[in-house]
Amino acid sequence: MKRIIILALVSLITLGVSAQKTASKNEQTVTIQTNGVCQKCADKFKENVPYFKGVKSYTYDQKTAKLTINYDAKKTNPDQLRQQISKLGYNADNVKADAAARAKLPACCRVEKSGCGGCAGHGNGQGCGNHAKGQSCGNHGNGQGCGNHGAQKSCSDHK
Repeated sequence: MKRIIILALVSLITLGVSAQKTASKNEQTVTIQTNGVCQKCADKFKENVPYFKGVKSYTYDQKTAKLTINYDAKKTNPDQLRQQISKLGYNADNVKADAAARAKLPACCRVEKSGCGGCAGHGNGQGCGNHAKGQSCGNHGNGQGCGNHGAQKSCSDHK
């Protein structure tokens, strides 16, 4: 009788380990660059990202505005995750934020934090110092300049 119980327990443990290995084979990780800027952005991700289909877990680095998402590859993929982030009102790598969703975000969440491929801060007229006169980085919004073009010079992308 003891042998049967031990054999049954060993079988159950073996099946459990086998199922875990199968599940982990489907789990993938993607890191997505967003344009989140503040704690309210982090809260928005916290309220939504865990509930995206297939998401197992996520982390958000507020300093770099990057989401790292662990997901089940049988249920979703990076492109679908980017689309869902866009629907929250945030850029997700090369997927632009849904304009209507972005307009509904708090004002602090609509401030652009990054510019020209990762240079810190083009907000409030600050520049990165990486533009020659007349060159554009394409990341200035709301009429903000990068401050690196000299008098009467500006990027062609000021909106």
